[in-house]
Amino acid sequence: MKRIYVDSNVLIALFSTDLHESANRKLAENAVDAFAQVRNAQLWTSMWAITEMVNILVSAKKVDPGYVAELENRLISEKRLRRVKLHLADVSPDEEYDFPEFFYHVRQGILEYHSGVGDVIHSVIMKNNGITDILTFDEKSDFKQIPGLTVMHPRAIKI
Repeated sequence: MKRIYVDSNVLIALFSTDLHESANRKLAENAVDAFAQVRNAQLWTSMWAITEMVNILVSAKKVDPGYVAELENRLISEKRLRRVKLHLADVSPDEEYDFPEFFYHVRQGILEYHSGVGDVIHSVIMKNNGITDILTFDEKSDFKQIPGLTVMHPRAIKI
């Protein structure tokens, strides 16, 4: 089963009411709909991606905080993006993996790959869960600097 991690910027595009996000929203919707037709693919994200989404929707996109809280609750409870089941990756499925170890791996990733903190957090969560593909609008190449990740832009996903 192919597992694709959904970056926070894709979630933001899907749920933002900002008119500037309309082109990205359409691309994200098309990508999610395409994955709905692929039986051997699962969409994954993390609480970190949802946290980033909440922050940007409220602070930068000026979406009503009550609506965003409702949206977050629905995502966590229903775990669906459109018609596709959304799986939530833990920081690690290993019960002995703790936060000092997690933050050590984040620090090592920042120093080694010179990527942003948020992207390194995503990459550590992905690595810990055996996920190598990420659906993202990030064209700065932060994820491309991290070995073992396959970056998928929503415009490249076709129905």
